[in-house]
Amino acid sequence: MDSALSEAMWQLPEPSGDYSEIITFSAGQAMEDFRQENGYALDSTGQGPYSVFYGRHGRPLRASSVSGVRAASPEEATAVEGVGLVLWQYYTVSLVTPEDPAADRFSEQVLEDFLASFEAPGT
Repeated sequence: MDSALSEAMWQLPEPSGDYSEIITFSAGQAMEDFRQENGYALDSTGQGPYSVFYGRHGRPLRASSVSGVRAASPEEATAVEGVGLVLWQYYTVSLVTPEDPAADRFSEQVLEDFLASFEAPGT
């Protein structure tokens, strides 16, 4: 196959309609009022508001070697460790918690629940 042709076949059209969004979670109006005054912080109950910022990207992302894989089994993680990765369109996501999840149980639980929501059922 002609190399110019094979390269042209991999050129995908630029996506349109990029956007960035935010979703904020609060336990109710009192916590929302608390967030307006205090930002992302724990209230007197030890809980606080948190947000998910996300945006779609239409530019390629490449990795020559994937590491630190988490999977349902050690065998699955080992099978993926070291493979290359190419993403054409993907989402970037930032989770903002009231405190550092490494030091605060509520924030840690928010992070664990967030990550678990992306796992396939039964994993």
